[in-house]
Amino acid sequence: MSTLLQELEARIAGPAAALTRQSVGVVREVGDGVARVEGLRDVMLNEMLDLGNGVTGIALSLEENDVGVIVLGDDTRLQEGGEVRGTGKLLQVPVGKGLLGRVVNTLGEPLDGKGPIASDSVYPVEAMAPGIMKRRPVSQPVQTGIMAIDAMIPIGRGQRELIIGDRATGKTTICIDTIINQARLNSEADARGDAEYRRLYCIYVAIGQKQSTIAQLISVLEAAEAMPYTIVVAAPAADSATSRSTRALACCSRVFACGPRVTRSPWRATATTSAGRSDWPSSMTGKGLSIKPMRRVGTAVVELGRLFWP
Repeated sequence: MSTLLQELEARIAGPAAALTRQSVGVVREVGDGVARVEGLRDVMLNEMLDLGNGVTGIALSLEENDVGVIVLGDDTRLQEGGEVRGTGKLLQVPVGKGLLGRVVNTLGEPLDGKGPIASDSVYPVEAMAPGIMKRRPVSQPVQTGIMAIDAMIPIGRGQRELIIGDRATGKTTICIDTIINQARLNSEADARGDAEYRRLYCIYVAIGQKQSTIAQLISVLEAAEAMPYTIVVAAPAADSATSRSTRALACCSRVFACGPRVTRSPWRATATTSAGRSDWPSSMTGKGLSIKPMRRVGTAVVELGRLFWP
């Protein structure tokens, strides 16, 4: 009898269940990468929402009766009546050297089948730019590996270069050659054991390209042994327009959040359509090199060194 009483007392004195209050909404309608959600309370603008089935969304339009959500993923996996939960986190992406050598999407989820990303640091996509006085001056050159460009055009870490021209004029080739040259310089510094050399890491953002083109690019980088110093952010043409539109901003966060210990890197983004238009935000383009007169053009933006918002 005493043993039974002791067991009852031990169970009663055990840890009590903690109650938490969470706002849960319901999907009212979904289509074209946008969902309307009812019932959510205390949701912030640009907050990440769990839409269920492994799909994440962003609260973009806060109405009186519902919330407009951008779906970052496959919206066909969502159904009316599905539960939506707030995460309490603004849109953020994983950053750090753990992303080197990986192929990821906007949210930093791996697409290469090599397991989870080894990164414990995140950085918000929407962040205040540092003031002019806080920015490090441009003092270190960047070698693209192309003699004609390196001889005629001075490029330094910290400036932007816009490569613009007709289709099939070699815009992507310039970017890939630059990435491969930085990997060669980094590997030589590693072989020498040079701790003073600031490694230059690269981020390649492919927006609106075919998956076969992205796979071919990755194979070229792997053959040149450049992937250990490169991050590939893929937004193929099969993705929704809402997903492709956030790729550039997410890439900027990854470059900007590298910090002074990790050198900013050259990267490119291409969003060429048949009409020659680009999904790249106009505020992100900078001064650069005009290859040919602009008619129907594709766009490639190379951010050399550090990235700062204008």
